[in-house]
Amino acid sequence: MLKQVAEKSTSILLNRGLIQLDKQKIYVYGFELFCSTVLCILSILFLGLVFGTLPLTVVFILFFIPIRIVAGGYHAKSYTCCFVLTNSIAILSVTISKVIWFFRVEWVEYILWALLIIALVYIWRHAPAISKKYPQKMDRIIKNRKYVHIVIGIEMGILLIKRLYSNSCGFYTAAITTYVVTIMIAFAEKGGD
Repeated sequence: MLKQVAEKSTSILLNRGLIQLDKQKIYVYGFELFCSTVLCILSILFLGLVFGTLPLTVVFILFFIPIRIVAGGYHAKSYTCCFVLTNSIAILSVTISKVIWFFRVEWVEYILWALLIIALVYIWRHAPAISKKYPQKMDRIIKNRKYVHIVIGIEMGILLIKRLYSNSCGFYTAAITTYVVTIMIAFAEKGGD
């Protein structure tokens, strides 16, 4: 169905003369990616609404999507696998953060901060992940590296401000989400898709 929507959307642009025929495949892929991303975000938000964790779900999305766009990392083999994997990661990240928040222990927060710093340094040094299956041009890699550094800086600033002014489960969700992104980048570097 996703491919059909993407092909129909591209066909509309072609018929109106807004794109050239030689760019058709690129637009089909772009529409597939856009629709897949929107559906995934809506699904995650719906799950957050159903389980009463909407604020944490929004934190997950804000700390997962922007960095993944520019940093890359593991790619699922299909849109369906990507959808299931991303939704599962969202559920796990929010659930783990709620469990840690419930059993708040001071030393656990120190470990979270230490792991967060390690994760951010890893992302800073290794992103964007360069996959053999999805090669990028050097100028795109350089641009994405700059964007990664900007996003990491913004995320770290948000985390520090959030932690200084409110001790909430949202910090844990953001930290765990950052760990997941780090694992996805490392997995891609080790030869995973």
